Amino acid sequence: MNINKLILSTAVLSVVGCSNSMNKISNQDLTQYQQHPQKYADYIVDNMNDRELIGQTLMMDFRSWGKDPYTDEEIPVTRLNDEISNMISDYHIGGVILFRQNLVNSNQIVELTDALQASSSNLPLLIATDQEGGYVTRLQNGTEMPGNMALAASGDASNAYLAGKIHGTELAALGINYNFGPVVDVNVSQDNPIIGVRSYSSNIDLINEMSTAYMDGIHDANVINALKHFPGHGNVSVDSHYDLPEVSYSRQEWEDVDLAPFKYAIEHGADSIMSAHVTLPSVDDTVIKATLSDKEMLIPATFSKPILTGILRDELGFEGLVVTDALDMGAIADNFDRNYAVKASLEAGADIALMPLQITSKAEIQQLESLYASLEDEMKANPEFYERIKEAALRVITKKLKMGLVYSPSDKQFAVDTVGSEQHKLEEQAVADAAITVIENQNNVLPVDPSEISNILVISDEDSRNTLVTKYLKQVQSETGNHPMFISDIKTPLLEDNLDANELRNTIAKSDLIILATYNLTGSAIDAQKIVDIANEEETKLVMVSTRNPYDIAHVNNVKANIAIYGITGFDVTNNDRNSLEANIRSGIRTLFEDPRTGKPLNSPHASLPVDIRNSEGEILYPFGHSIEYK
Repeated sequence: MNINKLILSTAVLSVVGCSNSMNKISNQDLTQYQQHPQKYADYIVDNMNDRELIGQTLMMDFRSWGKDPYTDEEIPVTRLNDEISNMISDYHIGGVILFRQNLVNSNQIVELTDALQASSSNLPLLIATDQEGGYVTRLQNGTEMPGNMALAASGDASNAYLAGKIHGTELAALGINYNFGPVVDVNVSQDNPIIGVRSYSSNIDLINEMSTAYMDGIHDANVINALKHFPGHGNVSVDSHYDLPEVSYSRQEWEDVDLAPFKYAIEHGADSIMSAHVTLPSVDDTVIKATLSDKEMLIPATFSKPILTGILRDELGFEGLVVTDALDMGAIADNFDRNYAVKASLEAGADIALMPLQITSKAEIQQLESLYASLEDEMKANPEFYERIKEAALRVITKKLKMGLVYSPSDKQFAVDTVGSEQHKLEEQAVADAAITVIENQNNVLPVDPSEISNILVISDEDSRNTLVTKYLKQVQSETGNHPMFISDIKTPLLEDNLDANELRNTIAKSDLIILATYNLTGSAIDAQKIVDIANEEETKLVMVSTRNPYDIAHVNNVKANIAIYGITGFDVTNNDRNSLEANIRSGIRTLFEDPRTGKPLNSPHASLPVDIRNSEGEILYPFGHSIEYK
């Protein structure tokens, strides 16, 4: 350790107590330490006790606390209570992740993050969330931005930079200093159930361009980022929230595809990397036994030292933070007890164990005590594990000092003025406009003259989706001269065979235009095909709007017009909360129509596909870069 302890001894007296336990570091001292973060981080770590070291490696979530006595529903944590505050302080917790139910509005969020920071026993907390944009958005009142695949479809890296800058600016204003994004998984599998539009593309060069632009934007707001999900989650057919997927690439295929964007982003300043709960037998084929059953399985990457240390640290030379994906996800929690999972991930090379325990009441705090006791025992029995914990804590503390974190209340008015601001929403809309991709437009079905249609039929598999489409059809009506427009809708599971053909034919025959809003079609999509076939027979105009993944047209034949909007709702898979991606659907609906008063499209499409669209035999129907512009 290259420091002069005699010089430092006076400076740290206010930090380190005689019992080898730290007191809260003052802002004055923090400012001093930030001038030489590495040497002061070394000294702080050397003077921490075991529990303080452990605390820096844990990032807790507090989504709910207790239940409503009348409804038995979980009560979201929107304000900090004494039990949580004391837990953070008593256990020296180093970080907290916030979810959608924690993040209601700007005033409330600022009060929550200020209270969280005030609860810290030593150093300021890392306060994180998943504001990826598009499909994964956490702020209920923030600016979502259209999502990664939409950004890539626009073909303009400045849009990715803008997304990062807006996300970072809004999070920083709220007291959130760590964003888990961007996703740099290469979405090579159309059937991927969890990545899809969260990925920029199936093209590595485009991912590299977009991801580094996004990082530049978020760094300009002094918010740190985490690349997702190492060693790669783009070529799987199982959702790791529920089970453990296998990445079946050969070692060379994995290096050429999945590893490449991580390597590029590391070389361009990535702060941290999130591990994936996937198996990668071409790199680590170790078989381990689940602790919650007798089942044997390939080791998850989150537990793999060859992957997290051998590849990330030793081969790529990555010096930033490694954070696990949530340890309460089914791939891990259904197979391994929590104490084992935390120990295994830290031992493998993770610096932060994310969401190690679900604590939703005072009675459950005992689980945290059990975890600490287990890790302390291992630290005493295993000097190598003790050094690993010290190394992890050192990285976390060094990052906190380099970020310049201090205890300072956030400016509520600035947060209110910044988060979801009119300017940000206008910029969001412009990016969404630039992302709409016309995949098919036979016989120039599009754009539609609204003065020539009076009956529009909207069909999807959700009432909420029909409502959104209808909302923006009415805006188009208002924008284009208020021509008579009667809008009806049908809700039906498009993959099933529920629609009566005769009734459907009668309804379609009365319609001038059908908007079929699909959402991640698979297989033969029976009712969707039935709708298209009858519309073609009746010579009724139909446009299919792929509202999430752009691959839907591969599952329906003879579609004359199809656009991709890359997302209609943001979705928190951990608790089924949603928010509408208003910009995406507004831009998509406006792309369908021209203004009869000017003869020009309301939104003229110029975007191109950032992925290949293949049929069930693997043949490319629409290649990467495919686009159709209006004549």
